[in-house]
Amino acid sequence: MESNDKLEQLLRQMYAQESLRDDDIDTSDIVDEEWMKFEAEHFGSEKRKMISERFSFLKIAAMFIGVLMLSGITYAAVQMINSSLQKTQEEQTVATVNTERSGANAQFAEQDSTLHKPIVYEDAELATILKDMAFYYQVELVYKNEASKHVRLYFTWDKKQTIDDLVDTFNKFERIHIAYENQKLIVE
Repeated sequence: MESNDKLEQLLRQMYAQESLRDDDIDTSDIVDEEWMKFEAEHFGSEKRKMISERFSFLKIAAMFIGVLMLSGITYAAVQMINSSLQKTQEEQTVATVNTERSGANAQFAEQDSTLHKPIVYEDAELATILKDMAFYYQVELVYKNEASKHVRLYFTWDKKQTIDDLVDTFNKFERIHIAYENQKLIVE
């Protein structure tokens, strides 16, 4: 009996080895069946639809983010160009203004030396003299007597003098009386 057991055991081992070496077994059908079961279990039509919708949403979100980024980059580039142009224009304006100022300062310096030279009126009417002074000191000129406009004088006007000093000087003449009140020269 022992030999029968051994023989049976030996046959089983040979059968196991034979079945392992058997290349004739078609496993493709089994694998396909198992894959379909797995797919149905894990990737059913609802899951597949959900994954498809999620993928579509992600594509839309990615496009939206891309458009926003592109818009931001474009806006930044435009702002940089505008600020560069403004800076260039400001520099040109400052250069122009500085050039004009230096020219004006030179011209003013020339005029300044002539501005304070005394002006000599020879046989001029009082109206002419006072009109120039009123303009220079930016005051209003009022005549209470029309005849006083035509009084003729020889007068030297120094622009360095104040208007009060000039009024005092004119009042020393016999035929002239001038008052200065509220930015007005009043000739009586």
